[in-house]
Parts: sequence; structure tokens; C-alpha cells
Amino acid sequence: MSTAKCKQSRAWGIFASILLLTGLAAGQQMSSAQNTPSSYRQKPYPIAQEENHKLDQLRDKVDLPDLPSYTGKAKFVSGTVEQGAKGGPRYSMVFESEEPQSQVIDWYDNVFRMYKWNGIQKSTSSVSANHKEGHYASISSDAVVRTGVSSPKIHSSFTVHYQMAVR
Repeated sequence: MSTAKCKQSRAWGIFASILLLTGLAAGQQMSSAQNTPSSYRQKPYPIAQEENHKLDQLRDKVDLPDLPSYTGKAKFVSGTVEQGAKGGPRYSMVFESEEPQSQVIDWYDNVFRMYKWNGIQKSTSSVSANHKEGHYASISSDAVVRTGVSSPKIHSSFTVHYQMAVR
């Protein structure tokens, strides 16, 4: 190859490299410009006073409107109530049950149907629904496996989440 052709080939290579680098730099500037919001929020979102979000510990289970207590062999473990929740108080109660999780979920599914709750959504480990008065309930369950115990009494644990509607 002649020196003139070699210089010309090398010049085209340098030119192509410059074009490639220029295109990459321009692409980065455009992508960062697209991700930058045009304006920033000047004031923080308002947050209610701290006492409105205070959780109180429950000493025992609470009877909830339109949701009877589980009639199987279950023991109250712990619970909380948030009195200042938007819309009404929120309850969360944890129980241990001698029945398997599928039996607990089926029981609550039947209760929702008998008490005419709406929008029932059921899976193998949870069930939830809305009440015509605006209440919302969700029950989730976990199977409990205890190793090294020949006859475990506790077969599952379940949590009842309940949002009471206050009108």
C-alpha cells in the first residue's frame, strides 16, 4: 500500500473515531437531560402530626364489626391498633392456630361470603374483601414447621388486618 493511501486510510479511521465519540457524548447529554425533571417540588408533602400515626399495642384480640373471630383452635399472639388512620382505625392481630393454613383461609373465605362482603380475593395463603359499609379486611397465613418436635400443636399462624370505615 502506498504511503498516500495509508495516510488517507488512517485519516478516515481517526475521522470515524471522532464521529463515534461525538455521537456517544451527545447521546449521554440527551439521556441525562431527559431524566432531569423540569421543575422540583418547592415544599415537602404535608405529613400529619406524629400522634396520628401512633400504634397502640393490643393486650387481647378485638371483636371487629362484621368479621367474627376465628372459631378454630387459635391463640392470640400480638396486635396493634392505629387510631388516627385516615378513614378509621386500623387493626392488625396475629394468631397461632392448630389448624393448617388452608383451613384458616377457607374459614375466612366462607365468613366473607356469609356476611356478604364484596370483591373477595383468595389465594392459597390469603383472602381479602371489602364490606358494604366500607370496612376492609385481609387475612394472611403462614404454615409453621417445627423441627425436632414429635407432635407439634401449632400448624399455622395468621394475621388479620382490618381497616374500619368511620362515616
